[in-house]
Amino acid sequence: MGIPAKCLTIITLAAMAQVAHGALRCGSALVSEGAWPIEVEESCGAPDYVAQYPTATVPGLGVVQTEEHWYYNPGPQRFIRRIIFRNGKLARVDNLGYGFHISDSPSCDISTLRHAKTEYELVARCGEPSSKRLEWQTYPAHHHTGNWPTVQPVLIQEWLYDFPGNQFRQVVTLRNGKVVDIESRPGR
Repeated sequence: MGIPAKCLTIITLAAMAQVAHGALRCGSALVSEGAWPIEVEESCGAPDYVAQYPTATVPGLGVVQTEEHWYYNPGPQRFIRRIIFRNGKLARVDNLGYGFHISDSPSCDISTLRHAKTEYELVARCGEPSSKRLEWQTYPAHHHTGNWPTVQPVLIQEWLYDFPGNQFRQVVTLRNGKVVDIESRPGR
């Protein structure tokens, strides 16, 4: 393979990588970044779970946005996909590990909580929590815009589960929809 052919191959692979990074493939359909929710649903079908968050304001900057997380669980042979919409536009697609079968009669205990990785998995396996708290926190982003550092809003949630017959309540902390901590609290 001569040098021009190698360059052409590298350019083609780079272009394909850019399309894959900014797009979502559902069967034979390709949905690009910035797509409307209806376009994603038409191509990928209805999501298994949707989490909607209130408008976020970053103090001092006045940045306001709404965010929705759509989860698609294709089963244990493929990865769960989380599709994030910001202000009604497809912003990002995450692969979150292998999917799972949902039981017709789900049961939840502390062990189930400790193995859950996402908000969707918590709800699918344990149902909605007894109570929720959420807060937007800001962290420095990994890039700068001009001379100004940028900040990244991060959704921090605490979900409280109260299991009957257990003297301790469980508080699950999520960061941007992913489980990051579980702590026991004294019950009633």
